[in-house]
Amino acid sequence: MNATTEEIVNIRAEWLKNNLDETTRVLCRRNGITAETNSNTEIKKSENWGDWKWHLANRLTDKNLSKFLALFPEYRDQEQLLRAYLASYDLGILPLNLLQKNGVRKFLPRLGLTPVPDPYGFQRVHSVVLHEESGKKFYLSTHKPGYASFLPILGSGAGRVFCPVACAGCYRGPQTRFGEPLRLIHDGGGTEEIWIPNPEQQAEWLVEEWNTKPEFSGVYDVLFSGGEPMILPNGVWEKILARMERAKYLKSFRICTGALFLGLPFRFDDEFIQLLVGFRKRTGIQVKLAVHVSHPEHVTPEAVQFARKLIRSGIELLPQCPLEPGVNFWTDDLEKTEVTLRRLNRLLAVVVGTRCYKWILDMQGGISLLPAIKVWRHIHDRHQEESDITRPTSFAVFFPQPEGNLNISYHSLWAMKMSVNRKRGIVTYDIPHPSGTWVTYEERLQEGINDNLEKLAELCK
Repeated sequence: MNATTEEIVNIRAEWLKNNLDETTRVLCRRNGITAETNSNTEIKKSENWGDWKWHLANRLTDKNLSKFLALFPEYRDQEQLLRAYLASYDLGILPLNLLQKNGVRKFLPRLGLTPVPDPYGFQRVHSVVLHEESGKKFYLSTHKPGYASFLPILGSGAGRVFCPVACAGCYRGPQTRFGEPLRLIHDGGGTEEIWIPNPEQQAEWLVEEWNTKPEFSGVYDVLFSGGEPMILPNGVWEKILARMERAKYLKSFRICTGALFLGLPFRFDDEFIQLLVGFRKRTGIQVKLAVHVSHPEHVTPEAVQFARKLIRSGIELLPQCPLEPGVNFWTDDLEKTEVTLRRLNRLLAVVVGTRCYKWILDMQGGISLLPAIKVWRHIHDRHQEESDITRPTSFAVFFPQPEGNLNISYHSLWAMKMSVNRKRGIVTYDIPHPSGTWVTYEERLQEGINDNLEKLAELCK
């Protein structure tokens, strides 16, 4: 991080003054989003706030611990623990996030966090599509049995799953933050390292599997994730798209990204947008972006402008919001939680022009399912302070089991069973799954939060 916070404020002020279109400015002003930055010092004109690579170069990293402690003094009494943590943790907070008083909490280290291994079941042996070459096993995608989607994790080309932004609760943190290799998880609990090919090769091998194996003929959707897939240059995306054009069953093409709302909206330049538009025109395949957003402060004027540009180009946005402790969810203050999430939903609906596609229960087990259901019901239920245009469309709980994701519905609430095991310190939920089976969800026991079996019955009334 070369620029100071004051310099960042001034660099941004110039960009907002000269580059924000009038419609975005009016939308932001009308909805309480600050679109002007006032400063008494001379604006620094030599830097380009609109250059996404400048943002990467000026993010706050492990090497800037003194700057980190100056910006976040609450960590000073934990400095020794923080230093030990950062010895193996790859910190990265982008300049735009540093200007967010509350939204920045998403990127601050959770020193006591023990990552939950593979909460999505991405690496389980029964869900992974592999390619064997020269005695090595290469990861191509995740495909849970019966699902209509491929879910490929893209590497950097050097085999590492890379992301420049340190989302504290990231389920892929072991790979993106701690630099661990991707591992195949066997049913007996053993693991083995698997390799990630360069993205073009990964796409080519995946299409070969897709086109030739009958068990994949029902797959019509693909969702590329990472790491952060938008770190790949446009030239690489052009090659990925060229290979996807040969996938004979493909009807929906998606990219899962945090770039738009988490500090790199400038990455969606005209060249990249035209790559997606051209792909859609040539193939008739729908193109969508699953965009990660967690807090109202992440809906910046910059994000609004580039989001509107994508929508005008015919690219659908699917905002997904993970529920995260201390970021947008406070178990001891559900009123604050609801105010925060309601504002986020409204900003997406009335400023960006889309709606929250999905809430996701905290992937690292920091939030109990019970209070999350309570908040969901208050916000999602009809005629409780919300318009139909603002309510999120689904609330997902993720399972490593083959059955995969589960969207919580009123039917599943009425049938859900709950048990408390104090000896093991866990709470278990048995939930009916649309596949016709029951799935088991476990979370740690939290006294006074999820240890009362009657609370579930109250929520389901």
